[in-house]
Amino acid sequence: MANQSAPKSAANATLWAFIRITRPWNVLIIGGSMWAIRCALVAPQHEPALSDFSFWISTCIMMMLAAGGNVINDYFDVQEDAINKPKRALVGRVISRRKTLFFHHFLTGMAVAMSAIMSWDERSVWPFLWTLVMATLLWGYSPWFKRRFLRGNVVIAVLVGQLPFWTVIGEIMDADFHPFFSSNDGITLMIYAALSAVLTFLREVTKDLQDREGDALTGFDTLAVRWGAERTWRLLDWTHGIFWAPLVATSFFAYHTFEGRWVVLCFLLPFAGTHIQLIRRRLISISAWQKLTLSGGIVFLLDLCL
Repeated sequence: MANQSAPKSAANATLWAFIRITRPWNVLIIGGSMWAIRCALVAPQHEPALSDFSFWISTCIMMMLAAGGNVINDYFDVQEDAINKPKRALVGRVISRRKTLFFHHFLTGMAVAMSAIMSWDERSVWPFLWTLVMATLLWGYSPWFKRRFLRGNVVIAVLVGQLPFWTVIGEIMDADFHPFFSSNDGITLMIYAALSAVLTFLREVTKDLQDREGDALTGFDTLAVRWGAERTWRLLDWTHGIFWAPLVATSFFAYHTFEGRWVVLCFLLPFAGTHIQLIRRRLISISAWQKLTLSGGIVFLLDLCL
């Protein structure tokens, strides 16, 4: 009995490891945010350019790309993870690098293939080209972009910032897309994309500070490695202080545009928590509160759906 249970336990551990390296909660958040954007900003007052089926295909494409990007990031970051988080690293310890690489190829290949089908169905090359660019950026993040000063931070910020626009790719492919982007809904989407990109950039700098030791030993030229801890802390202080201005301005815009919804506090309060943890120099907590702030934007959109 013991001999039979051991292989089952090992198989279960391997399967769970494959699921974990995709960052399933992050991937589900991407799908949820895309649905919330469509439900809150596109469907109520605008006829969606994509059918429901095409929209769910586009959602699956982005979720698979994100999962594949997380997998390939762990594949390339074996040495850094062994230093920064030795007990939580899975690739090279629970899963072989060869199987990890195959898993990435499967997820990303499926996303690219689905985008090709979507391009054929919509008679537009945009979905395929867009997906191909995203897949290339995700592949090159760890081996190239992250190793060079600020490039990795900018790439991740762009990848997060493009998500709201991918959600309305049907409107972008439509020759008459200007009415949507000049409406309050379109302006809200563009603001949401910009704030998400900036906050993601700040979170990436925070994570670089957290991983500074391992990144320095493995030759990564991140901002925290080049500038040092103290200077990076000062940058975070200044940027988070400045970020209050657009965040508060967005809150007033959202409050007056969408009938006085106090749900704007869902992203103001978490950002206040971020600032408190920044003052207290609680590095891990800062990253968690930044993520909560990003999630607060999704809560705001979900409230608009109700």
